[in-house]
Amino acid sequence: MSVPKLKTQGSFFDVSFLAEELFDETSEFRLFREKVLPVLRSHREELVGMYCAENGRAAIEPMEMAGVSLLQFMKKVPDREAAEQVRLNLGWKLALDLPVNDAGFHPTSLVVFRDRLMESEQGRLVFDAIVQALREAGLVKRRSKQRLDSTHVLGCVAQMSRLDVVRESVRLALEEMEKQGVSDDFAFWKMFIERYRDSQIDWRHQSREHLCEKARQAGEDALELIRWHRQQPAAVRDSEKSLLLERVFLEQYELNEEPQQRRHSEHGGTVHNPHDPEAQWSAKGQDSQKTWVGYKAQVMETVAEDPTPKKKGDPTEQFITEIVTTEAAQSEREGMEQVLESQQAHGQEAPSELFVDAGYVSGETLAQAQAEGRELVGPALPAAAQSAVEYRSDHFDVDIAAGKAVCPAGHSSTQCSHICESRGEEYYRIEWGRQCDECEKRTECTRSKSGRRTLNVGMHHDLVQARRREMQTEAFALRMHQRNGIEGTISELTRGGMRRTRYRGLAKTRLANCFIAAACNVKRWLRLTAWQMETVPAMG
Repeated sequence: MSVPKLKTQGSFFDVSFLAEELFDETSEFRLFREKVLPVLRSHREELVGMYCAENGRAAIEPMEMAGVSLLQFMKKVPDREAAEQVRLNLGWKLALDLPVNDAGFHPTSLVVFRDRLMESEQGRLVFDAIVQALREAGLVKRRSKQRLDSTHVLGCVAQMSRLDVVRESVRLALEEMEKQGVSDDFAFWKMFIERYRDSQIDWRHQSREHLCEKARQAGEDALELIRWHRQQPAAVRDSEKSLLLERVFLEQYELNEEPQQRRHSEHGGTVHNPHDPEAQWSAKGQDSQKTWVGYKAQVMETVAEDPTPKKKGDPTEQFITEIVTTEAAQSEREGMEQVLESQQAHGQEAPSELFVDAGYVSGETLAQAQAEGRELVGPALPAAAQSAVEYRSDHFDVDIAAGKAVCPAGHSSTQCSHICESRGEEYYRIEWGRQCDECEKRTECTRSKSGRRTLNVGMHHDLVQARRREMQTEAFALRMHQRNGIEGTISELTRGGMRRTRYRGLAKTRLANCFIAAACNVKRWLRLTAWQMETVPAMG
């Protein structure tokens, strides 16, 4: 599709000419046309790059499609309703600077536009354009205090048992074989179709033994189908559903003398629904009480330089500067590293102070922040005792630089060893030797056979120890209040549709979350602008 010519001159039929008086100067649609539409126009060349210069019929103006997509996520409407709003709603026509008689477009055009964004790796374009505009408006600084938190994103798939995952993977492979026209070449076609497409398991009336037999049979059938695929041409052998079936089989069954024997437990990253293989199981919270199948989103936003609370009802002046959607099983520390790298790659400098929760704080992350000239502000997890009766590492005064430690009884350590294990783990082992033999606190300190205490601490234990002591002060507790605002942002994004993705696959979920975050920023920007327009004249 070729790109249409840009309309540079208005007409008497434009809503901005005919019906602008229906919308006051603080109207959301009017402010969208004045603030956001010029931002999208300034990035039109990047959108045009997704289309051919002169090839076929003219496409819908890509800038219009970007604006409609942004309004769609602001209003939380599906594609069909968004297309109807463009055709019938004067507010949408005013926001997009369209004529009154604009006939709109088919809802599937929005699907095609999103596909083009992903194919051309421009999924962040609208979000980055809004953040850049906020920087130019002085609302977001390149280097400022920020806060970071993560939230779970439920996948757009049903929860399935391990047996259902195998059976559905077989059914999808059979369905793909039928589309490829090779079903007649498979000797067990009719039997497999009857088992996996034309019948279902009635879980209410199945005994455990019968379900185990079904799992064994599903493993045998999956293996038979995999063996048949491996003997076919590459187009059939390496098809998407064939490779997915092989992956599911290897995740669920042992390869030994009995290939159909199911594994006792699942490993991390396994397929939990073959309709979205990228949706992973994960858990978070105390004792891992919160579990889900889907993805994880890391959200970064600015923090006010003045910690004084704002009046109730005043709009926020904080904006989202980065959003990264990852696999659900990714740790918080890996997510923070990815967020900082992505933020710097898109024009934002690392924050001078970063407020986080305990999941992001460790000796390594504190040391990295110190080396990069920034401050990581957040509580450290409490030290774990090596046994139920031993003093924890917090009871010892450890000086990593000097290689010394003082125990609760006041004795200085006699030896400090740097241990490097074969799997790459490094730590310090601190020992007290004969000083423990006659120590009055020996029974409280250790129950080792030698009666002598050893202490294993991380490479940056002194930083963690200092943070745990700082956590006991009132100043630290007051300072951490600045992190709490991110919870409200997570709540706003959740209401905007981020809790459960409407798409399947990590790429589409990332695109949707970028639009949700951009919509959140735009709504905050427009509310702040309207509030300033109403407040400044009143103050004058």
